[in-house]
This record gives sequence, C-alpha cells and structure tokens, in this order.
Amino acid sequence: MPSLIQSSPTPSWLSPQGSSSGLLVKKTIRVDIPVDSFPNFNFVGRLLGPRGNSLKRVEANTECRVLIRGRGSIKDTAREEMMRGKPGYEHLNEPLHILVEAELPAEIIDARLMQRVNTRRFAQPVEDPMIS
Repeated sequence: MPSLIQSSPTPSWLSPQGSSSGLLVKKTIRVDIPVDSFPNFNFVGRLLGPRGNSLKRVEANTECRVLIRGRGSIKDTAREEMMRGKPGYEHLNEPLHILVEAELPAEIIDARLMQRVNTRRFAQPVEDPMIS
C-alpha cells in the first residue's frame, strides 16, 4: 500500500508552492519599539509571549524571521553589558527594535513583508483589564 504522506526535501517555508520564478529575494524591515514613550512596559515579554509562542505564531503566519534587537533585547542586563561592543552584538548600541527578514520569491516577498503590520500590534502597549 503506497504512503499518502510524502516528505519534502526542503521545509514548506523555504519553497513556497505555486511560485512561478525561482528568483529568491531577501529583504529586511526594521520596526522601532517606542520604549521612550512607555518606559515601564515590558515590550520584549509582549513580543515573545508565553514560551515565545507569540513570536513563533507571527513567524509562521508571515513565513518571515522576526528578530528582537537593540538595548533590552537580552534578558540578563549584566550579560548585555558584557556583550556590548563585541562582534555580532553591535545592535545592543541601538534602541530596541524588531527586524523582520524574508527570503522569498520576488512576486510575493512584498506582500509577506506587509503582513508585518501584525507585528506592530505587539510593539504597542495595551491596558490589562485585570489591573484596575
């Protein structure tokens, strides 16, 4: 009896179905976080969600990679200070921001990156109805 499930050599997010051209384009969009306007709000916690599920959901829905960068992106402040200025950690000198990266066919990359507007809602503080 033949198997109904066929394994793909590449994950589905690497090879979008129905793509007419094989030309992959890589684009990155930066979304700044308004930490100065809301200094007491935990933006990184809101972005990550419980066990990182909010960030994983955004990545799955948009087929983009979402990176939290800048001051405050590392939980341990002592480690952040130690890493600041080292190669690969230059972003720690910048304000907190999100990078949304996509490597997709040219026809659909702009549409997928426009879905990043959904990530902006995570970058805005909300009032908790449980706190009065």
